[in-house]
This record gives sequence, C-alpha cells and structure tokens, in this order.
Amino acid sequence: MLITFILILSNLKAESILYERDSYCYAQKGETILYMDVYKRVDAKQSSPCMLFLFGGGFTVGNRRDRRYLEYFEHLLSEGIVVVAIDYRLGMVGVENEPWLYPDALEYSIKIGVEDLFDAVKYLQNNAELLSIDKDKIMVSGSSAGAIIALESDYIIRNKCGDYDNSPQEDFKFAGVISFSGGLYFFCENWESCNRCAPTLLFHGGKDWVVTPYSIVMFEEGFFGSTALIELFEKSNSDYYYCFYPELGHEVSYQSMNQEHDLISEFLHQYILDN
Repeated sequence: MLITFILILSNLKAESILYERDSYCYAQKGETILYMDVYKRVDAKQSSPCMLFLFGGGFTVGNRRDRRYLEYFEHLLSEGIVVVAIDYRLGMVGVENEPWLYPDALEYSIKIGVEDLFDAVKYLQNNAELLSIDKDKIMVSGSSAGAIIALESDYIIRNKCGDYDNSPQEDFKFAGVISFSGGLYFFCENWESCNRCAPTLLFHGGKDWVVTPYSIVMFEEGFFGSTALIELFEKSNSDYYYCFYPELGHEVSYQSMNQEHDLISEFLHQYILDN
C-alpha cells in the first residue's frame, strides 16, 4: 500500500520547498509489518543521496513519525537528500528496568534491529529508480537505540561479521553515519582491529546515563559509547566528527539534530554530497 502526503517546508535559507511523504511496506516478519516513510522533494533529482533514519526509545517504544525528528528531516531535505524513516522491531518490549541489565535481551534487540535495517537497505537498492535514490550514497542516522543500530550495522558491513542471512549486496557500504547518542555493542571478535568505518558524525552528552558515552566491558563483551569509539576510529584511520556536550545528558539524542544544522551540513558536504 502506498500513501502520499504533500507537505510544505518553510526553508530558512530560501523560499518554501514542496515535498511529499510516501509510505511503503518494506518487510514482514511473522505478523509484524514494517513500513518506511520516504520524504522526497517534489523537485528531487532522479538520483539523490538518501538518509535512512531509525528512531529512539530504548528498544521498547518509539515510532518513525515522532515529531521531534521532523525539523531534522526538513533540514536534510533542504540539502537535496531523500529521507527514509523506518519501523524496526522492538526487542526489549516487556523487559522491566534498564535494558543494559539484560545483555542477552539487548543483544537480541540490536540483532533484529540490524536485520530490519538490512531489509530496508535492500528495498532501497531494489527500488532506487522509483524512489529517486543514488544507491552509492545511502547513509544511515539514528537517535539513541536507533543510533546504536546504525553504528552496529556499519561495523558489521565493514568487517563482514555477525550472522545475518539478509546482508546487503557484498559491495554495499554506507556512505556516512550520523549518530545522536549512540554506541557500539560489541559481540564480534577483535573489535579493536576493525576495518575503516564510514565517515561518521557523533553527538553525545557527557552526563548521559541512558546511553553512556564511555565504555562498559564485562565478560569479554562490552558497550562502547561515542567517546570510546574515537579510539576505534583513530586506529582504523576512519573519518569522523565528534560533538561532545560535557554538561548535557540524553536530551542530546533529539535536541542536537535540530540545533546543529550547520555542523551537520558541513559534515555532509565534506564527505558525501560534494564527492
């Protein structure tokens, strides 16, 4: 089923921009139907860069149409990017207290989130012409839990690890990653010897007690927040920007995407849009 809405973006840099939002079913997992919303300018080029986006919510709540993300989507549209906001399965539903206290459930939640993202990528690859998407410039972004899935997916693709039957085409790589309060939950071997990651823009608060910007390691597994990932990026000679707010907490996961438009545009033009 395809549903189309026509909306008007009040662009601060120029005149208003007309864009549309189309909804597509991109996968079905058992009784769960997964949808994506495709935001595209009416005057979009035939082959435009694309940003996949995954919402936050601790793998328990959230939805692709959370209005806190709309200003960010509209900024990306003003840069000529097709925005694709997707559903993904929430693996921590029913788990009480903090998800970090249940590593098996957390690992499962990330795994099925990555599977759903890979299905979305394959849908975009198979329908690139219809959606006016450049298959070589597909990026991924996420907030909180969605940012964890985004970072995890790029790591898995670049290092060919993890047990996934639905991985994208072998030569596929994300053109870039933008993470708002995310991190990498490591369950692959030798994480410090990873291959070069996609150009990555990280935002994180120093007082984030929901998704730590630092590292937590137990029993040879660990979670590595944005600050901890810098070492990984340095060792793998990966390109990155890091915007760190020492006095802020998890509100960075949604506030920074609407307050740092200039930095986001600088990153996008340096590594993706002008290449």
